[in-house]
Amino acid sequence: MRPHRSAAVALAAAVIGGVIAASAVAAPSPAQQTAGRDAATWLTTQFEDGVLTNFGMPDIGLTVDALLALRATGVAPATAAAVADKVAANAATFSYYEIDYDEDGDDDRITDAGSTAKLLLAATAAGRDPRHFGGLDLDAMTRGLIATDGPHKGRVRDTTPEVYGGDASNTFDQSLAVLGLARTGGAPVDVVAYLIRQQCQAGGFRLNPDPTGAACADDDAPDVDSTAMAVQALLATGSSPGALAAAAQGTAWLKARQGADGSFVNGPQRPDPNLPAVANSNSTGLAGQALAAAGATAEAGRAAAWVAKLQLSGGADKGAVAYSADAFAAGAIDDMLRDQWRRATAQALLALAQVPLGEIGTTPAGSPSASPSVSVPPSPSVSASASASASASASTSPSASASTGATTATGGNLPRTGQPIVQMAAVAVALIGLGMALVLAARRRRTP
Repeated sequence: MRPHRSAAVALAAAVIGGVIAASAVAAPSPAQQTAGRDAATWLTTQFEDGVLTNFGMPDIGLTVDALLALRATGVAPATAAAVADKVAANAATFSYYEIDYDEDGDDDRITDAGSTAKLLLAATAAGRDPRHFGGLDLDAMTRGLIATDGPHKGRVRDTTPEVYGGDASNTFDQSLAVLGLARTGGAPVDVVAYLIRQQCQAGGFRLNPDPTGAACADDDAPDVDSTAMAVQALLATGSSPGALAAAAQGTAWLKARQGADGSFVNGPQRPDPNLPAVANSNSTGLAGQALAAAGATAEAGRAAAWVAKLQLSGGADKGAVAYSADAFAAGAIDDMLRDQWRRATAQALLALAQVPLGEIGTTPAGSPSASPSVSVPPSPSVSASASASASASASTSPSASASTGATTATGGNLPRTGQPIVQMAAVAVALIGLGMALVLAARRRRTP
């Protein structure tokens, strides 16, 4: 078969597959919606003066996780608004800090890429203006962290000087930046391309980019949490070159690593490598949300069902979700472990709500995702065993760079994502017709 003919056939097949997938987007069952709302309701009881704390200290990163959870489920809008106010009030100290690291007598600002990008997503998800959030222009700040040249071109980097460890931004940070920028005018193509470079040959995404900027290889140990974040970010970009194909590969990789019971075990990152890996609600929550965003309805439903089994059904902490089966079996929440329950619940309920990160605040809770769905070949589930588990709050890091004028991957403002199905179908028909015309032309030019 000649190249132009195979391309036309592939075009037609891809369009047909995309339209079929788009009509099968995931939506949670009524029981899962209820479980998600119960989990979010429990979170509302854990705030102290509008924030979540970690051993008495405000934890803004965890508070943002809870804010996203409230917005995803639609629970307690007044509480969510108050929490958004508190996050805005703490935005500056969460995004950056100032220190005289060059000892010239003047303080220098060190901006954290992950924190800044996470705030950008939080502001858009909360329906706030990200260009005026807590006195910060989060859109400009995030774009100002994008490397414009070199092997890491497109990377959203910390501005931490080498004396303090240098740039430690990772795939979580890059994914958060893509998710936020996709809702504030468009994620630059270079930023999306750099995220795609973190995808290993098997389809999963690694957590930490190679120091030399090299693309990922199979031995770079991709993990579930990073892959779930990257898949959702790529789906949010829509038409960015290669984004949907990479998302499809990532989705297939996730499907192949889902346990027979619906759970997920995270990749090589875990608190103690000497301890056995366990299936956990953090990784299952993120992976389930990514599967739902990609239209993998059956797998997303299985993830949600597993998470629901770890939810307390009564008592003072009704609605809370345990990190693992062992934590659930322990019963009442010990105050020493309460922080773990908060982190687990905030991300576990994402599998129950099934609203993609890129659509929180724009898609009503319980509605089908409007994300561009991907056509993913079925892949057998494998038992969730010896990998690792790590609570995946979007990590914050340190980094350096400059702003970019790169073209955007997708446009648009806050309210709306996705395309109406009628428009999609019309475009599909036109593209299929074009594809068939190319096939016929190829046949006429075919040589023996």
